[in-house]
Amino acid sequence: MKWRLIAVLAVAAIVVLASGLTVWWAFDHHQGRTSSSRTDGPTLYEAIAEVNRSLTNTSEGPWGLFSVFGIAAQAPFSANVLGYGLGVNETVNACESQFNGLTIWNGTMPVFGGSFNSGTAPYWQFAYYSNSTHDILLVADVLGVVHVFPPMQSNGTCSPWFDLGNPEKWVLLLSSFPADSTVDTQSALSALDQTWLSQQTPEVEILTSGPGMFSGYGDVGGGIDVDFQRCGLVGITGVQPVIQVGESLNGVRTSIANGTSNCALLNHPYFAGYGSYDLVFASANVSSSGETTQVDLEFQVAMRPHNSSSPTSYDGWGLANWMTSWNLTTPSDSRLPLGMPACTSWVPSVDDCVANTSGWYAVVLSASGEWINSYGALPNGTAGWSEPVTALVSHQQLVIVAPSSWALAGDKLTVNSTVSTSTVIGSLAL
Repeated sequence: MKWRLIAVLAVAAIVVLASGLTVWWAFDHHQGRTSSSRTDGPTLYEAIAEVNRSLTNTSEGPWGLFSVFGIAAQAPFSANVLGYGLGVNETVNACESQFNGLTIWNGTMPVFGGSFNSGTAPYWQFAYYSNSTHDILLVADVLGVVHVFPPMQSNGTCSPWFDLGNPEKWVLLLSSFPADSTVDTQSALSALDQTWLSQQTPEVEILTSGPGMFSGYGDVGGGIDVDFQRCGLVGITGVQPVIQVGESLNGVRTSIANGTSNCALLNHPYFAGYGSYDLVFASANVSSSGETTQVDLEFQVAMRPHNSSSPTSYDGWGLANWMTSWNLTTPSDSRLPLGMPACTSWVPSVDDCVANTSGWYAVVLSASGEWINSYGALPNGTAGWSEPVTALVSHQQLVIVAPSSWALAGDKLTVNSTVSTSTVIGSLAL
C-alpha cells in the first residue's frame, strides 16, 4: 500500500567503492559563490561550499555525508505528502519535532523560478554521520542561507531512511565527489521530451543520493538520481507521471525509468484498495484565557476501504492540507464565520494564537505541540492556509481558536474534500 509507483521500471544503481575518501563531501572545499541573492538557489557545488564553511564551526565530527536532497519545485511543495515506506505518522511527527526550521518534514518549499537544466535548487538538505559519536547532523541550504541543526542520534525517533542500516556504508558510497548538478540535470534533460515536460507544469525536480526515504524512491549509491514528479505540489492530486533518471558520479546517464505515481487515495477501487480518508478526532480539550477559547483536538488520518463502513488503517498517507475544507456550525446548522488567524507563521506556543473577534480559525500542531499551519480567512477574503502545503498525518492536533464569548458547546466541526479525486470526511460535536 505504501509503495505507490504503479509501473516504474527498475533503476540500475552504479556502486563505486572509494575507500579512504570518506569525508570528501564534507571537507573538499569546492569554490562556489553564495546564492543568497538568487531566486533559483545554488547548484550542488555552491551549496556544499556554503555548508562546508558552516561545518568548520561544529564541535563534533568528523562528519561524512550520506544523504543528499535538492528540491526545485515550480509551485509550493511539501515532500511530506509523498509518504514514507514505514510509519508515516511516526516519521513525520518525530522529524517535525526534531528540527526548528525548514526541512523536508515541515513547512512549504520555496518556489523555483529557474530552469531545470541549470542544476540549481532553492532547497538542499544534507545529512552527515559521525563515526565517533554515531550522531547524524542535518544541514539545510535555503537559497544560499545555511542552517546547521543540532545533532541527533542515529537510532533516534527521527528515522526517515528506510534502508539506512549502518550509515558508514553510505558515507563510503558517497565518498567520491560527483559531477556538479549542472552536469547531471543537463544530461537527464537531454533524454526527455521537452514538449511533454512543459505540458506537465508544474513539476518538481528532485536530485538525490544516498539511502531511500520516500515511498517509491529507492536507494541511490555512487551516483545521483534526477527525478521529475508532481505529487506533493499544491493543487496536484490523482495519478501523475514520474520520470527517474540515474546519473553516474561523472554525470553520465545510466538509466531512465518512466512510470506513474498515485498521489493520494482515489475514488476508484483499483488504487491501493482504499477509497476515502476519515479524520477521526479524540475528545475535545477546552481551555480559556482572557478573550480566547481554544479547543484542542488530536486526530488520526484513517483510511476506509471501498464498500466499507469503517476504516481499517489509521496511518494515512498522501493527505495535504489544501485538500481539506473546514466548517464550524451551531447546533441549528448555522455556519460560524471564519476569522483571520493571529498566527500565520511559526510561534513558540499556541497560546500566542489569540482569538479574532470576527470569527474562529484553526491551528495545526505536530504531535508534540509545534506550530505547523493555520487555517482561516485569508487577506483576499477566501478560506485557506497560511502555509500553502503541508501534510496531515495521524496524531497531529487541530486547535480551534474562538472568542471566549462564544458558546461552543454543541457546535459541530466538519471536514470535507476540496478535490473531486479524493474523499475526505470527518466530524465532531463539541
